[in-house]
Amino acid sequence: MLSKPDIDLIDLFQIPFVRMDGGLKVVATNDAFRSLFGNIEGQEIASVSDDFNERKFSRRFTAGQTYSFRMQAAKDRRSQYTVILKPYDDQILGFVTDNSEVAKSEAMLASYSALIEKQNREIKAKTEQINIWRARIQHELEQAATVQDLLVPPQIRTARIDSRCAPVQELSGDFHDLVTHEDGRVTFISGDVAGKGIYAAIMLAQTMTAFRAHYHAPNLTALACNIITMMEGRFPDGLFVALTLVRQSADGRSVEILNLGNPEPVFFTATGDVETVASAGPAIGFLPVDVYAGLEPSSFSLEGRRLFVFTDGLSDIAAEHGRASHKFGHEVARYLAETGDLFGCDLLDALMMRVDGHSRSDDVTVACFSP
Repeated sequence: MLSKPDIDLIDLFQIPFVRMDGGLKVVATNDAFRSLFGNIEGQEIASVSDDFNERKFSRRFTAGQTYSFRMQAAKDRRSQYTVILKPYDDQILGFVTDNSEVAKSEAMLASYSALIEKQNREIKAKTEQINIWRARIQHELEQAATVQDLLVPPQIRTARIDSRCAPVQELSGDFHDLVTHEDGRVTFISGDVAGKGIYAAIMLAQTMTAFRAHYHAPNLTALACNIITMMEGRFPDGLFVALTLVRQSADGRSVEILNLGNPEPVFFTATGDVETVASAGPAIGFLPVDVYAGLEPSSFSLEGRRLFVFTDGLSDIAAEHGRASHKFGHEVARYLAETGDLFGCDLLDALMMRVDGHSRSDDVTVACFSP
């Protein structure tokens, strides 16, 4: 074995090669090495590499281990290579490995990390903006709900009428209202706007405004036609309003009913007999006013019985209660009968407690008329 590498032999190596003396001065390099780092013969290796550490080099060589450090290419300072040093007799041999792809990967990783960080900052900023919008929308919904509570109070109560409205969201589609005439008669409206949310709330307000403007109409048919005429052209596509109009006499002994699309109202007698009232016509919003002009309200006596008027939210609960059928009026009658004394003054209190404890997806409005 030769004691020293031949300088001509190392030029045959395909990998960059460097030979140093014991003082770490470069003695010889091959063409591959010089093409990367230039001619550094006669220079100490520590002077051409910022990564070389003589203390670490000495410690590892004393322990008989190889030592690695990084060098930058002369022409492209971004390209880095790893030089692995090994002792050979009284000299030191160095072999160079290309880690430019690693450097590129690290650069790409750094760029990707910077991009992710930028995106995270943008997401955080957008999230904060969304939270601001959400808080503002929630505040506006709370304000709208407060306004709707003023328009549609949870309870309307007189000596003979008790009506409750329980919305399922901030903005309800259900509503109720009543007006007392100068002669003592009372005209009542209960309605259900298709859908929920802001459109339903707007339609609700328009319907109640029309009712307030025309409640003094001579009969319920004229009242319904006046409401439809006032709201003509204001129905968004797909929206309609189911209405029940009730006019109770001044002495409370009789009622007139015009039901347009709501579930059939129910009469209860003290002996438990049940009578339902069929709808007189369809909900408003589909057909022209002429269709409703020929409808006749139904007249009933309230002597010895009570009248219950409700929206389909209560019908749905009654149907889900194990007695689903096409006779929704009778199903609601049974559901009411299970709640408590039908002629007790606190029946609707008990009923609304059951409604609030029921998982539901629709508003519930129910009114009770007594003689």
